Amino acid sequence: MTSKCQKVLVLIAAIVGVSWSVFSYAGETPFYQGKTLTVLINFAAGGPTDIEGRIVARFLGKHLPGQPAVIVQNMPGAGGVTGVNYLGEIAKPDGLTLGYFTGQFFNLLTADPNLRADLGKFAYIASIEGVAVAYIRKDVAPGIHEPKDIVKAKGLKAGGLSINSAKDVRFRLQLDLLGVAHQYVTGYNSNSSARLAVERNEIQFFTEGTPGYRSQVQPRMVKDGLVIPVYADELVTADGEFRSSSQAADLLSFSQLYRQIFGKLGTGALWESLKTINLTHAMQRVAKVSPGTPAEAVTALRQGFAQMIKDQEFIQEFKKVTRSDPAFQVGGEADKLISKLVQAPAEVKNTIRKYTEPK
Repeated sequence: MTSKCQKVLVLIAAIVGVSWSVFSYAGETPFYQGKTLTVLINFAAGGPTDIEGRIVARFLGKHLPGQPAVIVQNMPGAGGVTGVNYLGEIAKPDGLTLGYFTGQFFNLLTADPNLRADLGKFAYIASIEGVAVAYIRKDVAPGIHEPKDIVKAKGLKAGGLSINSAKDVRFRLQLDLLGVAHQYVTGYNSNSSARLAVERNEIQFFTEGTPGYRSQVQPRMVKDGLVIPVYADELVTADGEFRSSSQAADLLSFSQLYRQIFGKLGTGALWESLKTINLTHAMQRVAKVSPGTPAEAVTALRQGFAQMIKDQEFIQEFKKVTRSDPAFQVGGEADKLISKLVQAPAEVKNTIRKYTEPK
């Protein structure tokens, strides 16, 4: 056979292969064609989870095979647990309900009886790291002019969402580590309601994720001189070291603030508890579906996320609104995180649980 003939046959084979591939794909009905996908958000409208989740809902549909309609449903309650339980216990495992949640991994540390869904059985689609930023009113006595002034604060009321919220336990641990006397005021239904309480001076200290801080607090409350940021949370590496988040590179981290005040980091159960809680920052926000969801739906959703995070329009919108990069990790890493939390030392778990017990 001549070289020319060989080239012709290779070309014909390639054309046939491509044609068959296109024909096969065209003959398959995409899983989401003609369907409606509900993005379930486990916190109220206006908070950081809601802000991110609604951006995802706007763009995800066009990147899913079949381009389904996408709607948003908020299901707040019990510090985010209500939505997680609904997805795990009630929602049909048909791939038509996608949870975009602030993760409830912290609840594993506290053996929270309210969390009935098994976090290890969900199918995880994507996740994104996230940290919270603490801010305080500048008129707190005797006057807060820079972050380290927080140790001088008198009559401080620190607001929270729920006594068993990871965010609340984290900032209470941090305030205790700094030696800041404070009254813990909890029960706000959302970050937006707590933010309003800060503006009304019902509370003077609050923490919230970077999307809410960048979009709501920084351009208004910080710019107007009402509050100043005190510190940003950090992630924790595999060897137990603090690592600043790229989402808050311009802000003082908690460990940096502590060193600034005391010269070095401390040791003991409170520090180890803080490090353990901060492990959950790696999957601060998760997209997941009910246990038993068809594999083709899981695959389609992961492919949709993978395509969406390359969409320049999505990237620009996410950065514009949240002031951070959409650094999603597609696929499930939850099993590793769950394993670390379950294996946390008893002293750490007991210390954390004490912060979740009513006084």
